Formats: sequence, C-alpha cells, structure tokens
Amino acid sequence: MALRLAELTREIELAKGRLAVKDQVEAFIEAVHGSASRRNLAAFETLLTALVQEVLPGEKPVALELSTERGLASLDICVRRPDGTLEDVLEDNGGALTNVIGMALRLIAVVKADVARFLALDEADCWIAPDRVSSFYRVLEDGAARLGVQCFVVSHHDLSQFSDKFHVARIVGEPVDGVDVQSADCSGVWDDTRPGLRFIRLVNVQAYRDATLSLSPGVNALIGPNNRGKSTFIRALRAVFYGEARDSLVRAGAKSAIVEIGVAGKRTLRFTRQPRRSPVNIWSLHEADGSVAEEKGMRYETGGRSVPDWVGDLMRITKVEDLDVHIAHQKFPVFLLGETASRRSAVLSIGQEASYIRDMLVIHRERCTRDNATVRNGERELASLQETLARFGALGALKDRLSALLQQARQIEATSSRLQSLQEHALRLAHLTRQLGTAQARVRATRALPPPERIADLTRRIEHARERERIGRQVLQLGERLASGKVRLAALRSLPVDVPTLQNTAHAQSMTKRLADLRSAALIARRRVAQIDEGIKSMQAEMARFMEETGGLCPTCGSPASAESLLDHHAHSSHSLPSERLIA
Repeated sequence: MALRLAELTREIELAKGRLAVKDQVEAFIEAVHGSASRRNLAAFETLLTALVQEVLPGEKPVALELSTERGLASLDICVRRPDGTLEDVLEDNGGALTNVIGMALRLIAVVKADVARFLALDEADCWIAPDRVSSFYRVLEDGAARLGVQCFVVSHHDLSQFSDKFHVARIVGEPVDGVDVQSADCSGVWDDTRPGLRFIRLVNVQAYRDATLSLSPGVNALIGPNNRGKSTFIRALRAVFYGEARDSLVRAGAKSAIVEIGVAGKRTLRFTRQPRRSPVNIWSLHEADGSVAEEKGMRYETGGRSVPDWVGDLMRITKVEDLDVHIAHQKFPVFLLGETASRRSAVLSIGQEASYIRDMLVIHRERCTRDNATVRNGERELASLQETLARFGALGALKDRLSALLQQARQIEATSSRLQSLQEHALRLAHLTRQLGTAQARVRATRALPPPERIADLTRRIEHARERERIGRQVLQLGERLASGKVRLAALRSLPVDVPTLQNTAHAQSMTKRLADLRSAALIARRRVAQIDEGIKSMQAEMARFMEETGGLCPTCGSPASAESLLDHHAHSSHSLPSERLIA
C-alpha cells in the first residue's frame, strides 16, 4: 500500500505538471499548423492563378484568405481585383472560373493526399465557353501528365479534336433499346504492375446490358448527347468506392447489377447490387482466371452496405477528410467552393505534414483528458490511501505481539514433537518390559524341568504305554470279529443241507425285478444328484462373483452378506436394521 501511495503521488505530480503547460503546448502546435497552412496557402495561390490564366487569359489572380472563426480555421477562396479588394469565386464570378478552380483543387488534393492518383469528373466543363474548352482540357492533360494522375471525364462537348492526345469514347444507341460504348482497346499501353483502372464494365446497370469502357493511363473522355447514360459510369464508380448504391442502379427486369473494374495484375474488382436479397451489395476481387483472390488467409469477398476496408486499402480510392476528392458528383460538380469556410480549410490539412500536426494536437488533447482524470481520480484514491494508512498506525505493536506469539507457537510445536517422541519411547519400553517378563517366565519354567535322563526315561515309558494301548485295541477288535464269526458259523450250521425247491418263483422274480428297478432308479438318482451338485457349485461360484461385484453387500437390504447366506434373508437381515432405521 505504501508503494502504491508513492507511485500514485508521482503520477499525480507528472499529470499536474503537464496540465500546467497545456495551453502553451496547444498554442505551439496550432502555431506550427498555422505556419504549415500559410506555406501551403502561398503555393496554392500561385498554382491556382497559373491554371486560371492558362484557361481564362486575363482573369484576375486567385487569392486565399485564411482566418479563424470560433476557434476553427476558415478559408475563403477569392480573386483579387486591381484595387486589392476580393471577390468570392463562387458567388461573385462566372461558372467558367468556378470550373477551373474546382478542377485544380481536386488535382491538388489528390496529389497531396496519400491516395490513388485518379480523378473522375462529371461535366466539369459545363460552364466553360466552347472556345475555351480546348484550353481547359489542355491544362487538365498537362497537369495529369506532370502529376501522374489518371483522369476520366464525362462531357457533352465533342472532344474528338483531342483524339490524338487522349483516349475518347462515345455513347451510342438509345436508352429504350439499350446503349453501348464505342471505345478503342487500351490494354496494349498498360504495364501489369502500373497502378490505375484498366476498364469499367457495366452489366445490367440502368440503360446498359453489357458495355465496357476501356481506359488509358492518362486522360480519358466519354462523350455523347445528353440523357444517354454518360453519368451512369460516374454513379457506378461512386457505388463501388463510396458505397452510394440504390436499387435504381439495376436495369429494369434484371435481378442484379454488376460493375467490374480492371486493376493491376490482371485482376478485376467486382461490385454486385442485388435488390431484396441479403447482402444487398457484394464486393469481390478476382484473379485473371475468375477465382476470388486470397492472400495471407484472407478471402477478398465481402457483403454489406458499407465499403469494405480492403477495397480502400488496395485501390486507395476513398474520401479524404470526408471530401469526395476522386469522383465528382454529377449534381455537385463544384469541388470545395460550395462548402463552408471551415470545411474549405480542410484542403490545407491534406498531406503528410498536416496530418502529423493534426495527430499531434489530437494526442495532446487526449493526454490532457487522461491527465485530468488521473488528477481527479488519483487525489480521491490518494486521500483514501492516506486515511487507510492512518488507521493502520497500531499495526507496529500488533506486528511485534504477533511475532512473539509466533515464537511461542514454534516453541510449543517443538515441545509437542519432543513429548510425542517420549511417548513413543515409553510405549516401546513397556513392550520390551512385557517381552522381558515372558522370557523370564520361560526361564523359570525351563529351570523347573527334570534332568535330561529323567525326561528320556519318561519318554520311553510313554511310548511303551502307547504301544500297549495300540495292541490292546487290536486284541479287542480281533475278539469282536471272532465272536461275530462264531455267530455266523452257528447260523450256517443250522441251515439244511439241501436247498429247498421253490414251488412258486413269481414272488422271487417280482422281488428280483423290483431290486433291479430300484438299482436303476438309484443310478438315475445318483446322476441327478451329481447334476444338482454341479449346478449348486456353478451357482455358488456365480453368487460368489456377484457378491464380489456388490462389495459383499446384499442388494436387497444393503447389509453385509456372503455367498452362503445371501439367500437366507434371516441370516443377515439383522445387520440391516440400523441402515433401515437411518433411511426411515
């Protein structure tokens, strides 16, 4: 308890020390964050101004104003007038400028974030004058090439003039009969290990029965008239990577919609939407032979409504700071400009340095929360420990008393052991004394015996007496036999010389036959008695084995019994009376 008191005191002191400099540490981290944001701010202004001037020559320079509102960073994206005043890009300027800056902000965000360098833009040129569309795509193409970003754009402009510079595909057909995509094969320009999307295939997705759009590593454009299904490819991408899927994605009459995306290593990422089934969405990664990919015991196939983590980990197309950086929404083509000022400042936090600073601030605040809890709870525990230790002040005297008692207990234990040893010696001495008495009595009896010569004479006399007794018995037996012989001789002498002739032998024959029958019956009886004896012996052996199995207890009354007395209840029922009374 004393160790816990010292440890707790140390923890509280350290926590209070950190809390004392809490505000200074937080101010320092925020200052570092502000410095990093200001550095990003200057670079963003230069880059955005150059891009705007390239597409819209003579346009005013871009100005970014970073401020603080209610303790949160706030970013205003404006253009600077010649007199130095500012105009909001979204509210005070035309759509063309908004398109260019939105596209540029997406490029910056994709490059600064640790994500896949891929952009999908839906009608990003909708507000740009036809004569400036070529400049817009020239800037996009140059930026994508310099930064290594794969782009997929949907446009209602005829971009066939760029067919020799980037890949252009067309929508053909009518939605009622099913539309298709005319797209050149781009598989020859890909390296198997190079990241990027090789193709997008739609099966039973809205107006498409089965259409494949090939993609090149650079800029890809899908063109066609309005209301032909160009934006369906954008919806498909948002369903796969953002989880924004509805049952309306499924073509009328079909049971499910499938979106397949070719990726590096000849693999295919497949998304399936199946209404009124569970799971409603299925994400899976397939090898070139069509089998589901497996690595390190993990099978890449997951169902549900949320995008699986492995899709973001493998493809790295995901929202950044909760912003849909990669895939623009058809109804919200303007990126970041329509957000609040505090949300717009999130673009300055994209990147490794800003992420580290943000993590530092989060860790610092979590640590301060833990320190507050340590001080609050620790002081209560400290007071409780001190109160407990104060009550234990008399433990010293009790400890000394207990030590003395333990010493006495050990002495008593030693004395008891010695006493037990003496008792054992006393018992042994008494036994030896009894043996000595017996030996002494034998000695006295031995001394009282006559001398050996007298004993030998007595022995000879005893033997002579026993011999005379034996001879007398034999004489008596012979006398009895002689008397019996004389009686038999007298009886024989009284018999007639000739045997009388029987007049009627029937009675004798009947007696003879009866004697023969009796002899036969006696033999049969002896055999039956022998069989009964054998059965009795077998039964006795069986009963002995049974009694051995029951532990020598009667199975009826539970009293001790033997094989001979088991069937005789009265012979052992008296032993069961106590247990019967106990049961009763």
